[in-house]
Amino acid sequence: MITDNSWLSGYQDQQSQASRALFSWDWQLEAGPQWLVAGNLKAFRGRNGELLTGNVQGISNIDAEHFSKIYELYLQYKFDDETRLKCGQVDANLEFAFVPAAGGFISPPLGITPTAIALPTYYDPAASCSVFYEPEHGLQWMAGLFAGQDHTNFSSQFMVAEGRYVTAQSRTSYGYWHHHGDWTTLNEQQLRAISGWYLNHQQQVSAELTLFAVWSGLNDDVDILHQHRMLGLVWELPLAGHQLGLMHSTVTAQDRQSEQMIEGYWQWSLTPQLQLQPVLQWIHHIDPALDHSLVATLRLMAQF
Repeated sequence: MITDNSWLSGYQDQQSQASRALFSWDWQLEAGPQWLVAGNLKAFRGRNGELLTGNVQGISNIDAEHFSKIYELYLQYKFDDETRLKCGQVDANLEFAFVPAAGGFISPPLGITPTAIALPTYYDPAASCSVFYEPEHGLQWMAGLFAGQDHTNFSSQFMVAEGRYVTAQSRTSYGYWHHHGDWTTLNEQQLRAISGWYLNHQQQVSAELTLFAVWSGLNDDVDILHQHRMLGLVWELPLAGHQLGLMHSTVTAQDRQSEQMIEGYWQWSLTPQLQLQPVLQWIHHIDPALDHSLVATLRLMAQF
């Protein structure tokens, strides 16, 4: 379970607080060393925090409209310790286009870059089949084919391919995605497909400090967003169970105006099952008519 309670300053005549929760129940069944069947149920309740600021990047990676559903359900087959095939309803962002070191941040861009507008991710995964080659170190590669319409309809397809180079201290990944379907550009032109790319890197500087960077782009003018850039760090404090994170994220529109977001958090593991995380976000809006926003969020994560 994850709960977020957010408070906003910087706006007048608007509700300035939002409380919401995401409930998850995960299960898996191993049928021998090669076969795995797994899935989860998710439900979101509360006030969508996106309504607080209306910024392009959002403020929380659990924000959504109310839903209760089977979220993921898939079958996985391992050919060996390095190669696997995974088919079923899957959240693509749990396998593609993510930065492991940035998992503690709550801003949505720390999951999937906002320029990848078509990726079947939270809160709407899709039917798919993906293949992965992942040795512990060196070159890795993976590719996936997802239903591009109504979560199960493959008449439109979303395809993504990613290559990674992994060492004991670093991880670099480059990905390209292509979504076949009916799209309309901002100037009312019709397209049969859109595409985009991303480049992620994380570097462990020491046992306590990890740096990361994200850069991505949208190749077609079907969304206000054009490019995304992000830099950040995660610091494991000497006190066991405490972690600090700081990042700066920028999204650029087609007209070259940009939205800036800075997020800082302190994560405290009260017990192995319970974590408390105060978060502070500063937002410079893409609309120059809007004032800057300051958002404070208290996240509680519980596992049972």
